[in-house]
Amino acid sequence: MNSAMAVPFHAGPELARAINRTDFFRLLKAAAHHYQFETFALARISETSPPFGAREIVITNVAERRLSLFVFALGRALGLVKAKAAQFLATPLSGRGTPGGNAEYPTELVLNEFDSNTFLLVPLFTPEGRRFCVTFSGGRHEPSQSEIAEIMLDTMRIFDRFYEEILAQEMSGRLTQREGEVVKWTSEGKTSAEIAIILGLSEHTINSHIAAAARKLDAVNRVHMVAIALRMGLVS
Repeated sequence: MNSAMAVPFHAGPELARAINRTDFFRLLKAAAHHYQFETFALARISETSPPFGAREIVITNVAERRLSLFVFALGRALGLVKAKAAQFLATPLSGRGTPGGNAEYPTELVLNEFDSNTFLLVPLFTPEGRRFCVTFSGGRHEPSQSEIAEIMLDTMRIFDRFYEEILAQEMSGRLTQREGEVVKWTSEGKTSAEIAIILGLSEHTINSHIAAAARKLDAVNRVHMVAIALRMGLVS
């Protein structure tokens, strides 16, 4: 096996090519599976819930209807004190949950498939000091300190790229050149499929650019996005 084949997907060329949330979803999913976890969640650290709630989750492969179970099991696995401390710590936290069944366990969460999982929470920071984390979960043993160090390094590399391509742009509120082009063609009545042909990109990538532009402009749909862009003079 040559060295190129030995490089994991999440640490290979795809990392440098990542430009949208779908790309980062794939990278985080690959990293999770590489380290024998089944699920992951990239989330903003919350100031009100330890360490985050379902609303703070940015990217995850956990189904939306299961997010509350995931968050609840995380708190149980880390312990409430450690989970709350995650809002302030800069070092990873790991723990393994135990199935519920006691009087304090919410009835609706009795069949929580995450309850006996191992959880690993990796704290992350933007250059402005905003706090995020990536949490991995799966039915494996708790990782050793050396493995935690490897996972943390890989996760930080993915997050740094995510910050450069997604977060920095969203926080600035500025459209990238490509997003501006997509908004312009959308304003001229072109569909995603048509814009994809014009720009030589996939339709999926076009939809990702539209979604990113809509978030930055605080638009609820494409029509609203175009109206805001016209009002702001971003397209003519």
